[in-house]
Amino acid sequence: MFFWSSLFGSDAASEHFHFGRFISYKKSSLQQAQYQESKKAFSEQRCIEGYEHYFNYLCFYDAAQECTNISYSKDENTLNFKLIQGSAIIQGSITQRRMSAHVNIALMPKENISVMRRLLEKNFLYTYSSFFLDEDTLKVKICFDNISLSPQKVFFPLRELAINADREKELILDEFNDLEPLELDHIEVMDTHLKETKLRFFREWIDKTEQKVLLLPTQEQSGAIAFVWINLLFKIDYFVTPRGKLGYDIYEALQAYYLDDGKHIEEKNDALQKAVEKLKELDTSRLSKNLYCVKETFDIFNSEGLEEVHAFIEETLAKAVWYKEHRYEEIILPIYEYLGQYMLYNYGMNPCLRELVQLNVRLHNTDFYSALGIESLYKNDKLRSKKISSLIRQSIHAYNEQYPYLHDFSPELNFSTNEKFHHSFFLALKNLNFSEL
Repeated sequence: MFFWSSLFGSDAASEHFHFGRFISYKKSSLQQAQYQESKKAFSEQRCIEGYEHYFNYLCFYDAAQECTNISYSKDENTLNFKLIQGSAIIQGSITQRRMSAHVNIALMPKENISVMRRLLEKNFLYTYSSFFLDEDTLKVKICFDNISLSPQKVFFPLRELAINADREKELILDEFNDLEPLELDHIEVMDTHLKETKLRFFREWIDKTEQKVLLLPTQEQSGAIAFVWINLLFKIDYFVTPRGKLGYDIYEALQAYYLDDGKHIEEKNDALQKAVEKLKELDTSRLSKNLYCVKETFDIFNSEGLEEVHAFIEETLAKAVWYKEHRYEEIILPIYEYLGQYMLYNYGMNPCLRELVQLNVRLHNTDFYSALGIESLYKNDKLRSKKISSLIRQSIHAYNEQYPYLHDFSPELNFSTNEKFHHSFFLALKNLNFSEL
């Protein structure tokens, strides 16, 4: 089995922490202008210029205002580019008429039927991209004519190529010992303290969850048990975020639970428990080797309509009310944490809404944040209402230009108990107006 840590050198300190699998940075007004310039260039059939503006729009800038995820060069007739998505480096060339790009996945010195069959099956699932073998190198590519292009049309092929290449590259290098890695020098080592904190809480969260499940009545409260197991997997995915096969195992466990396959909830709970036990059995060195830092260009989430998000909030709050009315107090706070974690795991929310949900999740995990040296939002086990209200105002204010009807909802929150706070918080989120007109 290939271990990613074999590529890494010394530790690199991290000034900011980012949790979750989504991209967490804002597009500046200059980048938004580049997007509009891209649309204009494509509409006038100036394709190379259109791509150039689009890449400027996609850039992620570091503290020194240098683009870290995309680079390109051009001459009179061709634009060559490199784009980073996790473990994958997308390399391509663009002329006025055509765009082609590829990712080197791995070297395959000898024929491997299992790998080839797997990637052939993947080809039937993709719309734009396809895997192929170039001598002894596994690759995935896209190629199309630049006809009637726009940034929206460029986005989908590049995103499909990038996201699928990243995932499959990690998975097959984890699963097949006879493949040799290619182009992984861009992957960064994780800060030592951050990694150690993730590893410690990974163990603690599993132990505490197992203890909580033991205290729940199994026959009458299978639904409550499901909340606890699922929330644990969401929490591990959000805060620990293992890459490669370990991350995919969490994904498969959650997909299996939500699959409408006619299985009873007790059977699904058993499957969740077995998935957690499998994670618990991992030795620390194996888990550690799947924790590393990556740059990304495309978000893995599709944008969701607010109606679906609002419906989910309303449905879950109704469940919290039911458990409260039936005096199952021990499950109330886990339901509110589940609500936030589910939204972060499943929905492509706008940045403002996502920041507010992340703030709520932070309140459920203050010990984890404190271990990283981040200021606690509690004092003497009480919510710091002024500090929390200030953070809410900051998030709202940062997006008021884009969403002029957003209002500071902190005065509407009930800080008297944790349960009442979280309930009022999500009710307020459901009523936020994100209209741009």
